[in-house]
Amino acid sequence: MKKDTSAVTRAALLAVALALAACSQAPKPVATAIPEPPPAPAPLAAIGPPPAPDQDLVTDPRAIAAAQRALNILGYDVGKPDGVIGPATRRVLIAFQKDHALAEDGRLTFSLVERLKILTAELSRPVMVAVAAGDTLVYSDGKVEVAAAERSVSWEPQGGGRSLVAVRPSTTGWPAEAKAGLDWAVTHALDVAGPPLEWSSTGIAARFEIRTYPTLTPREAALAGPNAGVCHRFEMRSGDHRYPAIACPDAKGVWSIPHSHIRLARPASGLGPQAASLPAIRR
Repeated sequence: MKKDTSAVTRAALLAVALALAACSQAPKPVATAIPEPPPAPAPLAAIGPPPAPDQDLVTDPRAIAAAQRALNILGYDVGKPDGVIGPATRRVLIAFQKDHALAEDGRLTFSLVERLKILTAELSRPVMVAVAAGDTLVYSDGKVEVAAAERSVSWEPQGGGRSLVAVRPSTTGWPAEAKAGLDWAVTHALDVAGPPLEWSSTGIAARFEIRTYPTLTPREAALAGPNAGVCHRFEMRSGDHRYPAIACPDAKGVWSIPHSHIRLARPASGLGPQAASLPAIRR
């Protein structure tokens, strides 16, 4: 049988045409994953202005050095004044604040500098004591004198190699309760070593302000002897009269006047109506 060549030719041509049409079509794009955008960074916390400087804090090196010198004079060993509030100065400031019933924060403030100036001025000024008839004077050589008449004496060293250790007010005619009450008030002031304390009694007309000084001057320390580190100077004031004295505690905490047999009565907790601690008085 004779094959139909024309049909075969048409089929071949159709196949070629289909192949060319398939090749001419553009390739389909390949789908690609779009990456997620990175998370936005967290907003920074708002930064406020720096804290304001402490207006009461002393920062001038010259003023700091002056305060260090004053502390040395008062018996608080800072070392060589360098105008820097270092660890040693801060420890001394805390010790001073503790002795004077202040906040123990080791900060040198303008109010603290003013207190140092007043205390050092008191030490540098000669203390003249107006003694009235009947007042008792205790000397470093053990002699006890009852003043026969009013006169002025110096708290500084006396001639003849002796010095005053204490001046005691006359209590002649006082009720026994008032005498004990004044001793209790002095003992309390020495125990606390804080702000001045006022004392009065219904049995007498006199009123006293009792001040304590936790550290001794070199002269007073020499008078107090080997236990000078625990001794205090105190002063009773009544009107124009001042009664300074040195007192040292024994092992039981009883205060006494060096170079004498004078012991201050206790207990300090029994101040009762004869003695009252009033609000602090500025020195």
